[in-house]
Order: sequence, then C-alpha cells, then structure tokens
Amino acid sequence: MSLPLQIPSTPSPLSKASAGLALGTSRIGLTLALLAGVAPGEAAASQAMIAGDAPIADEEQRQRVKPGPLSKGPYGEVAWRPALGLFGGGVVPEMRLSTSLGARLSTRFKLAVRPHVDILLDRPKASGVGIDMLATVYTWRRLFVRAGLGVVSAAPYMYQDMTSRPGYGGFVGLGYDWHLKKKVNMGVGADLDVRWLKDGTPRMTLISGVHFWFG
Repeated sequence: MSLPLQIPSTPSPLSKASAGLALGTSRIGLTLALLAGVAPGEAAASQAMIAGDAPIADEEQRQRVKPGPLSKGPYGEVAWRPALGLFGGGVVPEMRLSTSLGARLSTRFKLAVRPHVDILLDRPKASGVGIDMLATVYTWRRLFVRAGLGVVSAAPYMYQDMTSRPGYGGFVGLGYDWHLKKKVNMGVGADLDVRWLKDGTPRMTLISGVHFWFG
C-alpha cells in the first residue's frame, strides 16, 4: 500500500512581503502610541523646569545689579572749601563757597545747579561768582565721581598782576560721603577746575574739602 507523498509548501514571495508589511505596520503603530503617551509628559516636565528656572534667573540678576546708596527725591548741599589757583610761578590761594540744589534721580545719580562765590585771597577785590551744572554718580558704596560745566566771573588772570577775568569750562572730581543721621550727610572730595579765558588761556584750580548735603 503506497502512502501519498506530502511536499511542504513554500511561501510565495507575495505572502512574505505581506507578512513583513503587517509586522512593520504594527511596529510603527506601537511607536506612535508610545510617542503619543510620552511626549505630553516630557513637554509638561520641560515647561515646569523653565517656569522654575525663571524666578532663579530673576533673583540672580537682582543680586548682580545692586541698588546704590541714594533714595529718589530733592536734595541740597553746602560747601566751604579751600582752593589753589595753579600757575607756573606759584599758586593763588582761594576759597569757594557753594550751594547746590537738585534731585536724586536714581539710587546712584544726582543732578543739581551749583551757584558759588570765588574769593581770591591775595586779591579780594578781584573776587567773583559763578554757576555750574553738577552731575554726581556713585560707583561703589558711597564713593562718587562728579563733573560740572559752567561759567565764572573771576578767574585769576596772571600770577602777580592782582586781576581776574571771566571764564568758561568745568571741573571733574571724586570723593566719598557718609550718612550721619536722618537726612544729614557729610562728604569729602577734591576737584580739578579748568576755565578758559576769553583769549583761550586755561586757568586751573585745585579745590578740596568737606561738604554737607541734606535729603
């Protein structure tokens, strides 16, 4: 009795392609499903991290930029300071009485108008007055630099002729001040004052001393 011969069937190339396509499609679907479930969580975590970092960055910025020693508002200043007019043959002793009226525009910046009286001690009849616009900037703690522009009616003309002439120009200086109590402050400083006479001749004066300001 003979048995039927069974020959194993070989899958056709078309069936292999269909199976591969089905497997690939299932993998793509699984991947998309995973991404759909994970991506929102990652986005929410990233947003939370950014929101948490923003206050820290703001605080670091505030710590880097510290406010100065001033509070905004008006102020006034008085000063009585000795000075020396600088000449090649010697010096002319002077005194400068000044008052300033202005405002503290920020925690580090003051702007004021400064009228002053210039007394030439070796030629008192040749003394005069002046007025400057004064700007002061606080750089570190209560250390300040200042500069001014204006005119004077009496700058010493020559070292020995006992006369004076009007001039224009300004000054630069630096100093340090202290808060004494309530609205009273005291400072010390030095300025180099340069004025040009009508003929273009410069006249330099070194001014130093104590001042008091209120505000």
